[in-house]
Amino acid sequence: MSRSAAVALVVAVVVLGACGLVVADGPGQTSSGSDDSAVSESATGPLESDTAVERPATVVAPDEFDTTRFEVVVYENGTVTWTHRHERQLDNQEVEEFKSFAENFEEDEESPLYTRFTEQAGALIGTGSEQTDREMESRNFNRSADVEYRPGPMGVVEMRFTWTNFAEVEDDGTVVVGDVFDGGLYIGESQSLELVAGEDLEFREARPEPEYPGTSLEAASSVTWSGEHEFLDGRPYAVLEDPDEAAAGANEGTEGLLTPVEGSTWLVAGGLLVALGIGAVVALAWYRSSEGAAEERRGTDTPEPSGEPATNGAGTTTAAEGAGAAPGEPDPIPESELMTDEDRVVRLIRENGGRMKQVNIVEETGWSKSKVSMLLSEMEDQGTVSKLRVGRENIVSLEGFEPEATKSPFEE
Repeated sequence: MSRSAAVALVVAVVVLGACGLVVADGPGQTSSGSDDSAVSESATGPLESDTAVERPATVVAPDEFDTTRFEVVVYENGTVTWTHRHERQLDNQEVEEFKSFAENFEEDEESPLYTRFTEQAGALIGTGSEQTDREMESRNFNRSADVEYRPGPMGVVEMRFTWTNFAEVEDDGTVVVGDVFDGGLYIGESQSLELVAGEDLEFREARPEPEYPGTSLEAASSVTWSGEHEFLDGRPYAVLEDPDEAAAGANEGTEGLLTPVEGSTWLVAGGLLVALGIGAVVALAWYRSSEGAAEERRGTDTPEPSGEPATNGAGTTTAAEGAGAAPGEPDPIPESELMTDEDRVVRLIRENGGRMKQVNIVEETGWSKSKVSMLLSEMEDQGTVSKLRVGRENIVSLEGFEPEATKSPFEE
């Protein structure tokens, strides 16, 4: 991702997660952080008193939310439900005012707070589609606001939408989250990002190391990263699978291996033959060992082997001939199988002049786009390669082969 696109993604997420909110404390209006836009009229009206003194408005600015959580529920078709949940502890005197705001917020389809959310969501979709080459769509926008008691009053604002093709779905049904974050992601100090496994999905991998309930990632229904946190390229990253489909794939090709043909007789007989064969080998080894020890005790000399196979009276080779036959030499392991994935990529790039498009690395290796993206991100972190976004392509270079645009102006 270009620097400008990466910044755009970060700004979009921060703006979506930190939209301002003004709650009137007394007469007046509620509005967004913008001075010229009203969110809703206060339902409290003027205070009835002898002096009719107006109290100043209480501003719930972006940094006055106690917490903001980005919740992303991932489904097996790659679509997600993206929810922003903002929470703020309320004083008792603020409860009625927040309830009034909540009612107006839910009724007003064009409130600045909600309008800004939908516009920025559209920007996120455009950026994500450009980075992944997948058609994406934002739809099913919704919003809610209310006061919850846990046990004290908590003002809660939620805004959500559906993001289609957010995650990559591989041929085997594996769902991979991460390529949409090409260029990185940032969450603030009081913010958190939570990935939730949708129905029929379980986590298999998650990077960087997240927080999750329970003792194992596979058993966790969600994983969470808490801020302040600046994610690297392609992060956060998660792999989810349908456990039933994964088990079926693991068993594919093994069905029937232990199923006897025409009943269980052949299976039992085969097992008996194997047992007898093992017993015969053990008995033969023990006999030869005992016989050798006895000969040594008698002090008799054993004849030197003639180099010719022993024959019986009929001139045929004895069965002992095959017993000592040396097994054939194993085939040498190909060098490519001894190489790590990183070594393969380095060799591939070197063979192509020290610089390649990321899409060509995917084609040459036959690996999935998500695997290549994750691997290159790790190699970039280690300084093995560098990446430059040119248009819609990532150019991957070895050290010394970087395009001129990536070099420091101080390098000679």
